[in-house]
Amino acid sequence: MTIIELKAPRPLVKPRTLPFYDFQISAVLAIPKPKRRKWLPLDRVLDGRQSRRDFKASLTFQELGDLLWYSSRTRHTTRLAGNTLWASKPSPSGGGCHPVQMLVLRAPVLGDKLLLYDSDHHVFGVRELLNAKLLHKCLREVDECLETHNGTVIWFVADLARSGTKYRNPESLAWRDSGAILATIGLVAEGMGLECCGLGLHDIPSLRRFFKLSKSVIGVGGCVIGRGHWRRAIAG
Repeated sequence: MTIIELKAPRPLVKPRTLPFYDFQISAVLAIPKPKRRKWLPLDRVLDGRQSRRDFKASLTFQELGDLLWYSSRTRHTTRLAGNTLWASKPSPSGGGCHPVQMLVLRAPVLGDKLLLYDSDHHVFGVRELLNAKLLHKCLREVDECLETHNGTVIWFVADLARSGTKYRNPESLAWRDSGAILATIGLVAEGMGLECCGLGLHDIPSLRRFFKLSKSVIGVGGCVIGRGHWRRAIAG
């Protein structure tokens, strides 16, 4: 096993402004307002959370939207000196930079397209894929790590330029942020009675080639979300 030691991040004396990666979104898709739902108590969520992999049924669009609202929305932002931005979300992030973007494959709507979650406005940006073969190839690559069945894939992509506005050597922060997001999504999914399992793979190679991602934009894992027999058992 080869262990690569990442350098410790160091705050910059003078924050800098760097361009963010452009995913070339072609349209915007509105997400339904969060539904008022009956939540499991926190102690049951913490005691019962585990990776669940049935994914027998697809999420509804409402469920996907609610999951992202409660786990990943931007609650508020503050512009700091040097024109850098600090944001508050349910999961913590080094320097409030939140470099991780969420790309959604096999969404309950527009399942043949790629969706990018805009946490600031709680909407999806829509990105056209070249063809259905590309989508199927991406899903096969995920299936090599975890069989998705009817689940929705959420891929985490970290734009290191965001953390790089405030830190030197920001690479390790992206991985910490990714873990915090995965944990938060897992707890929200448990509280909603959904199946959730983290992905061991970092990148989806076909999507990296499709986007022509630079080395400063890295895949940092993700998860699969769906519904299964467990959900029906607790809902009853």
